[in-house]
Amino acid sequence: MAKILTVDDAPAVLKILNLVLTTEGHEVTSASNGMEALNKLENDKFDIGIFDVNMPGMTGIELTGKVLASPNGKGMKIVMLTTESSDEMKKKGQDAGAVGWLVKPFANESLLKLISHLV
Repeated sequence: MAKILTVDDAPAVLKILNLVLTTEGHEVTSASNGMEALNKLENDKFDIGIFDVNMPGMTGIELTGKVLASPNGKGMKIVMLTTESSDEMKKKGQDAGAVGWLVKPFANESLLKLISHLV
């Protein structure tokens, strides 16, 4: 199973992600913003990151670039989880290094299928 870092400024979304992913046996660490995520990444490595795009302080796309450039973030597979669905926004995420895009609200099955594909 995978070690997953979830980052979202909405506590309810973090709770849903944690419940769905831990039920499938994944180890989940949550952060409520980009800086908190980077701090957690200093001391730990993760297989997958699930990042919200629109967060105060640092967007998920900005966070993706910083994570992939960090020593513990190299090789991490990052999925954007967002209400954004425009091709332009998806391109920005892809350019930053994201390998997946999931639009909120999401079906649990869609999330699990994407994660199992990345593992």
